[in-house]
Amino acid sequence: MEDQTTSQPTLFQHALKWGLILGGISIALTAVAYAIDYAMLANWKFGIAVFVIFIGFTIYAGINYRGEIGGFLAYGKAFQHGWITMAVSGLISTIFTLALYTAIDPELPEKLTEVSLENAQAMMESFGMPEDQMDQAMEDARKRSENQFSAQGLAMGYGIGLIIYAVLSLITSIFVRKNPPEDVI
Repeated sequence: MEDQTTSQPTLFQHALKWGLILGGISIALTAVAYAIDYAMLANWKFGIAVFVIFIGFTIYAGINYRGEIGGFLAYGKAFQHGWITMAVSGLISTIFTLALYTAIDPELPEKLTEVSLENAQAMMESFGMPEDQMDQAMEDARKRSENQFSAQGLAMGYGIGLIIYAVLSLITSIFVRKNPPEDVI
């Protein structure tokens, strides 16, 4: 007689798998944007699009896990699943970005800094910021921008990302959780 039981993935195994998939998607999106026009990597619209994909995929992965384990998932477990998925994806993305900035195109951080500064200046001008304030803001923006593209800046960004992932997981878990129905007497 055949064994009809199927093993369910653990929360960690499932979140790890989907985090790896999302990390791969992140690498693909970054590589395509880089190949088309590296300036897209500093474009806020591209960032928003990637963010929406990131959130949607995390919710999809959580709902997939919920289905695989019987259709119900507590909020706390949904939070854990989302956070692990995002943390794994973020780590993969950070490692790829570090390789992109150091090995693939070492001049890219400087190019992105310039694009970021041009975007910031255009925004400040559109708001009518006075010239003296704009000069100081541009100098501050240059320092921040240069630091964010370094290995130390990427590592710090990932650390901050872990906190942001926790907040996002609190939100995405609302859409993923599903409690079993309570019996009414």
